Amino acid sequence: MTAEMSEGEWEVSVELSDCACEDAEAVFRVLGGLFRSDWNELQPEGRRANVWLSRFDVSGDGGRPDAVTLGSPVTAELQGSPHAVERLHGVLTEAFGVVEVLEVAGDQEKQLRLRLETR
Repeated sequence: MTAEMSEGEWEVSVELSDCACEDAEAVFRVLGGLFRSDWNELQPEGRRANVWLSRFDVSGDGGRPDAVTLGSPVTAELQGSPHAVERLHGVLTEAFGVVEVLEVAGDQEKQLRLRLETR
C-alpha cells in the first residue's frame, strides 16, 4: 500500500534494528498492509542492512493485523506525534509480543523504543 507521504501529525518514522532482514520485512509487511508507507521505495538492495527505515501515515483506520511469527526479536524505534505513535504502537501490540524499552515524550513529539517478539 504505497502512496505519497507528507510530513504531518499522522506520520510515524519507524526504525528497525538488531534483526534479520526477513524479520524486518515481516514487520514492515504488517504495517504496510494497513497504512500508506514509503517502504517499497526504500528496501535495501542485496538484503543486507543494519537498520531498516520507513515512514507510515497512520491517519486512516488500517484495520486489525494478524499475529506474525518472527525468527528473533526486533528492536523498533517509533518517532512522531504522540497520538500517531500510540496508534502505531497499538497495531504492533496486536501483531507481536511487545516490550516497551524506552519512552521519551514531549508536547509535539514522542519517541518509543520497543522490543517485538512472536506472541
